[in-house]
Amino acid sequence: MQQRGNRGNPLIVCSGMLERTRQHQHADFAAASVLALLDLLLVSAFLVLGMDGIWTADWMGYPGPMDSTGASYQGDVVSFLAWACAITVLLAVVLRSWASMVVQLVLLGGGALFLASLPTYWSS
Repeated sequence: MQQRGNRGNPLIVCSGMLERTRQHQHADFAAASVLALLDLLLVSAFLVLGMDGIWTADWMGYPGPMDSTGASYQGDVVSFLAWACAITVLLAVVLRSWASMVVQLVLLGGGALFLASLPTYWSS
């Protein structure tokens, strides 16, 4: 039995699943904008909270006295950002929000890598 047209071609079927309406695209870009702002605020908050006794990078100025309870701060922050990145990217893929997925990968993933690269009292 011969099939008519491209209905049986899996590539054509999958490409139809990826198509989005104009409203869905607008909602995706609006969500990506809000998520970008929230991601920047979250990474900045973690950076600012760690400036007093955790991070020891030269460009931050005097790091303050060592916070004896902050030995796991860097690891906890990086783990949280990586977890948040994975969950939000998975949600964006399920919702077919490609712009939101890219924003989350770049900002949360990049923020986690940046904070992991900073020297601390315990890692330098």
